[in-house]
Amino acid sequence: MNADCANCKTHACYTKGVNCTGFDKETILAAYNEEERQIMKAAAYVEGTFYSNITRLQETAEFAKAMGYKKLGMAFCIGLNAEAKYIARYYQQQGFEFYSVCCKNCSFNKKELGLKQVKPELEHEAMCNPKMQAKILADKGTELFISCGLCVGHDTLFNSACPGPVTTLVVKDRLLAHNPLGAIYSRYWKRKLGIMDEGEV
Repeated sequence: MNADCANCKTHACYTKGVNCTGFDKETILAAYNEEERQIMKAAAYVEGTFYSNITRLQETAEFAKAMGYKKLGMAFCIGLNAEAKYIARYYQQQGFEFYSVCCKNCSFNKKELGLKQVKPELEHEAMCNPKMQAKILADKGTELFISCGLCVGHDTLFNSACPGPVTTLVVKDRLLAHNPLGAIYSRYWKRKLGIMDEGEV
């Protein structure tokens, strides 16, 4: 397989059942353990039942219910602290035990690791602490970990440190109101990024 699906002209895997990967049915089925198959079943249930009718906030709750999860844990960016309050309220109203940890937990100084500061004049600028976000949530017995607006890179550390499944609720994009695809939907940004289609004006 060329692994260039973004530039495929037919997407016949979706439209006509064509398998261009070379992987047979047995290999594909063996790739998923029992827990992963349960996740696939719950995800398909949410998609098939609520397709285009509920928000991702709601989809996450429905997925967690379908999996039988009782404890949800969210790692959020401090820049989204106002939004985090409403997210927490929603999931608590849905009947979940809900835990949340902001990125600046432990207030560890960036200087200790030689990290670049946003405001160099500050004596103390707390670093983001994604591994401790994962640990604190894990220690609470979190069954589904939720990533909410973590910085690029910090999200990778959080995801890899979580001992259970992780879903992303919010992706941070400070310039585009946390909508990264705004850069693709805007002709201005496509031009600025040098990715406009030939002939597009």
